[in-house]
Amino acid sequence: MAQTNVNNVVAIVISLIVIAVIMPLGLGMVSGAGGVNVTVGETTKLLSEWVDPAVLTLLTVLLPILAVIGVTMYFIQKN
Repeated sequence: MAQTNVNNVVAIVISLIVIAVIMPLGLGMVSGAGGVNVTVGETTKLLSEWVDPAVLTLLTVLLPILAVIGVTMYFIQKN
């Protein structure tokens, strides 16, 4: 029983370290995505002009929350 708990703690720690390293990079890319030029047919505009800025903001807020919920749900003990 104690071995299982230690395994869970180690797995959670490793997952959170990986998330702590990768998540800021991903958020920086998503938040900077509004400045990317997108060409549709003959028209070139910034992504923030094609996509509602509220969607980009929602993604930058929702992604970390979903990541934490996903890690939590994975490591909750299932009876």
